[in-house]
Amino acid sequence: MSAKNKNMNPDKLTQWGDDLVCPVCYGRLRFEVATVVCAGCGRTYPIVDGIPVLIPQRASGPSTN
Repeated sequence: MSAKNKNMNPDKLTQWGDDLVCPVCYGRLRFEVATVVCAGCGRTYPIVDGIPVLIPQRASGPSTN
């Protein structure tokens, strides 16, 4: 993990409620150590400087083809 990546506070997800969803399939997101993972399609989005980067081109995972 680079110095620019920081862990996201899971409490932020609670604060944002259901407003924060996967931009591709609109699935629920869950925070992990330095990523946000979509429960619907399995895409994994990076967290950079404490901010989830929800850009499909930046995602990795099983459904990024």
